[in-house]
Amino acid sequence: MITFAGFKLWQTGALTFRFDINWIIVIDFAFLFIAMDLAMYVLHYCIHHSAIYNTIHKFHHYYSHPKPIDLFVLHPLETVSFGLLWLCIISVYAFNFYAVIIYLTANVVFGIAGHLGTEPLSDRARNSIWFKYLGSSTFHHNHHTDITYNYGFYTNIWDRLFKTYKP
Repeated sequence: MITFAGFKLWQTGALTFRFDINWIIVIDFAFLFIAMDLAMYVLHYCIHHSAIYNTIHKFHHYYSHPKPIDLFVLHPLETVSFGLLWLCIISVYAFNFYAVIIYLTANVVFGIAGHLGTEPLSDRARNSIWFKYLGSSTFHHNHHTDITYNYGFYTNIWDRLFKTYKP
């Protein structure tokens, strides 16, 4: 449904992409990554702190020890909500198409990594400057065991900033 809506927006010109290959791909990807991380943090936080949690999102938290397939255990309304966020963000600016593809790939990689059920990175690597602010498997696992913390998707920046971070 979201893909079809995006296709229709693209057909009508309401959604446009650039196809040039240059350094802007990196900037567009970084903007998508941060903007979607913030938007999903806000939506995720709001879901957890409203009646919507019990009717929609609780399903995703059925297992406190997630595994990769749990990434896809979502209520259809939740999937549509995240998809609409995505369409809103990519509709406000003509992003580079390749940056969008890279972002979508990163989205799946981070989702699977967050639900691995085991931490592939050592403590030293996870606390290094390269990974310290990224959401890890441990970060998301902690969210599944205590739903009052760690709402971020790709990073823990918003959790640190808004005091919802639990190491």
